[in-house]
Amino acid sequence: MKEWTEVLADREGLSEEEIHWLTDNQGRRSFAKNEIVVHKDEVDSNVYIITKGIWRAYHFKNGEEATAWFATPGELVFSVWGYISDEPSRLSFESMTESEAICLSKEELHRHFNSSITMANLGRRMLENFILLYENWLMDLWKKNAFERYLTLLDEYPEVIQQIPMKYIASYLGVTVQSLSRIRASLNEMK
Repeated sequence: MKEWTEVLADREGLSEEEIHWLTDNQGRRSFAKNEIVVHKDEVDSNVYIITKGIWRAYHFKNGEEATAWFATPGELVFSVWGYISDEPSRLSFESMTESEAICLSKEELHRHFNSSITMANLGRRMLENFILLYENWLMDLWKKNAFERYLTLLDEYPEVIQQIPMKYIASYLGVTVQSLSRIRASLNEMK
């Protein structure tokens, strides 16, 4: 498994120097298993870089929790509404395992982004990569069935499959736990 710094470099296109700029002398926080990091309807403008553990974002749909995404070490996590427009988050973020993250304040990031063209370009690249990840997620949601999305999850986030209870994976896929069991059984038959 890759180190979180390697994942961050790959996903965000950051150099080692830029990673040090982002992470050195920044606040590091620990989160307990099942701790809510950002509550729905809370304004949180921080950007978190997960260094250990697994997080998920969820909302309520028809009275049930619906998982929107999972995040693992090396990924940037932030409330789009809080960071961009200082509005309350529409999702809750939960630490699914004991985890650690570097917490970057919006104000600190903006000071650095405003300090030079190099830093402004870093901010632009981070936003562009977020948009690409979001569009990929939407396309998967529209184009792939639950079985195909499970295969993608298995390929991209094997640690989620191994460590997270089936009910959260099922809610992410938009299926029942029983349907997820059938997907897993059919995958085992194919092997």
